[in-house]
Amino acid sequence: MEQLDDTELFAGIQANDRHAFSELVNRYSAILFRFIQRRVSCVEDSEDILQEVFVSLWNNRHKINIESSLYPYLFKTAKYKIIDWTIQEQRKVARAEALLQTYQTQATTTSEEELLAKELSVLIEQEIDKMPTTMKSAFSLSRKESMSIKDIATELALSEQTVKNNISLALGWLKLRFK
Repeated sequence: MEQLDDTELFAGIQANDRHAFSELVNRYSAILFRFIQRRVSCVEDSEDILQEVFVSLWNNRHKINIESSLYPYLFKTAKYKIIDWTIQEQRKVARAEALLQTYQTQATTTSEEELLAKELSVLIEQEIDKMPTTMKSAFSLSRKESMSIKDIATELALSEQTVKNNISLALGWLKLRFK
């Protein structure tokens, strides 16, 4: 089939001749690959684009009209496939940058929130330290140690009602200070 020109070869392709298609692929693969490679630089992506060019030719073989040479059609198709690939890559980069920006914003927000939480924790501790001893003990055992009212009453040798009152007073104290 080496002696066939492009129009004869393409006529065979339009007649579903796979040998004619293989001949065409062999004839143009190297030059198309170099053309694509100069613009894309990644070998795997260049190979994928080259394959897309030939798949497009095969899929559209009945719609294409070739007058003398397949060369212009193949290079034009390659050019458009490179443009499509470039647009897809730019979109990937844009999505990655947006994702990175979101992550950095969340990380910054998280860091700011952690800092604010630490500051608030220090302020709360300072206010707890200012409370009367019984109130401070009841509140600390309730909130920090997660002890029950009954256990706190036993620990501090107070009635359960006194423990409840002291915890309520401590909460009121903090609400008043942080209003």
